[in-house]
Amino acid sequence: MTSMFERTVRTGQAVLKGATRPQTVPAQVREVGSGVIAAALYPFGYVDWGPGGRTSSPALLAPAVSTPVLLVHGYLANKSNWYLVERDLRQAGFGSIHAMNYSSRGADIEVLAEACAARAREVMAAAGSERIHLVGHSLGGLVIRQAVQQAGLEEAASVVTVATPHGGVDLAHFSRLTAPTNTIARQLRPGSGFLRALWASSQPRPETRFVAYYSNLDLLVTGRRAMMLEPELAASNVLVKDHGHLSVVLSRRLSASVAEEIAVAEVRARRAPSHAA
Repeated sequence: MTSMFERTVRTGQAVLKGATRPQTVPAQVREVGSGVIAAALYPFGYVDWGPGGRTSSPALLAPAVSTPVLLVHGYLANKSNWYLVERDLRQAGFGSIHAMNYSSRGADIEVLAEACAARAREVMAAAGSERIHLVGHSLGGLVIRQAVQQAGLEEAASVVTVATPHGGVDLAHFSRLTAPTNTIARQLRPGSGFLRALWASSQPRPETRFVAYYSNLDLLVTGRRAMMLEPELAASNVLVKDHGHLSVVLSRRLSASVAEEIAVAEVRARRAPSHAA
């Protein structure tokens, strides 16, 4: 078996190799800048969103739809990270956009998923909708997958993840030394019992569109680890080039693509009843 020391060395070598590639430097400068922006916006993540958002661009969907979108942030973040995604969703024609704030300290992904499913049903009831679109960044992506696959949230028309560790995070191995009681850290270790159960619960869901965004320069959740590779999900894995783990969620390319993918899922969901008839 591989020892903790050997895993630590390998992880450090992989991070160092990735961080010293020439094309990585601009991306990491962008990542630092994104961290500053995220810190500045963080206090606003506890303020209720108004109906704002620019409306000058033509909507992808006409007429505007009431199908809600629920955004779920990542570890130690809050809903302030979703500014650009929320704006582009409104431009696309979505008028019912919500965000789930949660504390990841001392949390458990399975418990967070139950809360996510409850929140989703709450906003669906308020919107008078029988379906919902889910978007999660980093840890939030695992929360929404768990909600759909294990917590009974069958109403999801789309499950969109951004830089989510579907294959785990090597740095989570350090939790054995730094935070041995951290449940989420244990769940994020590659090959953990939580991840194996999530993979095993994957099954064909023709009513749900799965999309996973990943970056070639994300040093925390690398390449394939951020992809949904279970064939049962028929997921689209989309590269957002030259972004880090945080800067990717603040990318205009990402926000425009997320809005487009969810619009496609909404159109497909609208047509589904007529196909079944």
